[in-house]
Amino acid sequence: MVDEQPSGVKSGNGKAPPSRGIPSKESLWLDDIRKLRDEWKYHQNVRIELEQVMQIVFPKKYQAKYYETALKFMHLLLQKQVLRGADLGEFLRTHNFSKATFYNIILPRLKRVGMITTDRESFTEFEGKRKFYRKMVKPSTQFSIFFTHLAKEYESIIETAKAKAGQQKP
Repeated sequence: MVDEQPSGVKSGNGKAPPSRGIPSKESLWLDDIRKLRDEWKYHQNVRIELEQVMQIVFPKKYQAKYYETALKFMHLLLQKQVLRGADLGEFLRTHNFSKATFYNIILPRLKRVGMITTDRESFTEFEGKRKFYRKMVKPSTQFSIFFTHLAKEYESIIETAKAKAGQQKP
């Protein structure tokens, strides 16, 4: 019998309990590719919109509130290109979003998957006084760079396998 304890808590025998699957904060969600292709009208020359990309990070079906918050945030960020602390506060107040949810779930996941980058901007209130730091959020291309590389490498694996099997067309 396995001790049922929260993740990270060791049982009496000193071993961590077995995993309960992939943690949602460390995963992306993809539905059946054929279903997505049909829903998104996917074709190489047809643009996929931000709403569709965000469903991979925060699936609307399972995380509707996170999806809504992240989508509105990304629209604002892409429009302004840089958001500072005051802008983030105004965004949260305007849309009545939870500050804890935004700073503890939305921003960390967007940063982890490479859609945003955060920096600190130093400033001083008065000449010669202590330095303070403001948070700055900017859009990042790491998400697209990673998936482009992943797709190219997978295609290369397929082509290499075909070549090794003697099936490659001249």
